[in-house]
Amino acid sequence: MKKTLSAKQAYIREFIPFVDFLADILGPNSEVVLNDLLDLDHSVVAIRNSHISHRQVGDPATDLALRTMKAGRAEKRDYLANYKGVTHGKYPMRSSTYFLRLDGEIVGMICINTDESDLDELQQQVTKIMQDYKHLNVAHRNTPKAEAHADEPHESPVAPEHLTTSITDLAREVTQAVCAEYGVSVEYLKQNEKLEIVRNLYHQGYFLLKDSVSEVAKIIKVSDPSVYRYLQTVKYEDADNQQESTTD
Repeated sequence: MKKTLSAKQAYIREFIPFVDFLADILGPNSEVVLNDLLDLDHSVVAIRNSHISHRQVGDPATDLALRTMKAGRAEKRDYLANYKGVTHGKYPMRSSTYFLRLDGEIVGMICINTDESDLDELQQQVTKIMQDYKHLNVAHRNTPKAEAHADEPHESPVAPEHLTTSITDLAREVTQAVCAEYGVSVEYLKQNEKLEIVRNLYHQGYFLLKDSVSEVAKIIKVSDPSVYRYLQTVKYEDADNQQESTTD
């Protein structure tokens, strides 16, 4: 049975030809994705050059999309440019996202993820050569042009976007990061460390996804009610922090 689309979702799909347009211009090293933020569990509605992240149509939203939806109308930017993206294979990319709005609400995103691994390898070779000729580096740093570039403004930082193919991937990556930080396996995580995992995922908007509580429970090896208790603790923390900020 074919799913009926809302007017907002139909609007998002009007940008599918634009995905093809961008992909043909940018070439095979740039993945172009159209995301429907009204269906976070099946956010990807169009994708070109999917060999970069191995995602497919129907895959869930990334952590960037979840953070965007959690922010709601507080997100005032029209786009995010040249931030770090990370694929399932852990290699970095240069990513940019344009927000699609309808009546002031962000309903979709067009994302471009460029694999620059070949350029990174080339840069490493160039760096090695320049290290062999350090006097050239010193001369370059003393030029007026180099000094002028040192004062150029930098864009505000954007948290890395993890291009995952399932809702399990993000929870597993956050869990692995906490385990690495404390030097233990999942089986030996303490209660406060499991709370830290849930807190991290909550602030990334992970629990906006369907079945997210059960997925986290499986990964950190606790029951669903335990995850709900951790979530309640995090929400209480947020409420207390907001109250303190309003009284300051």
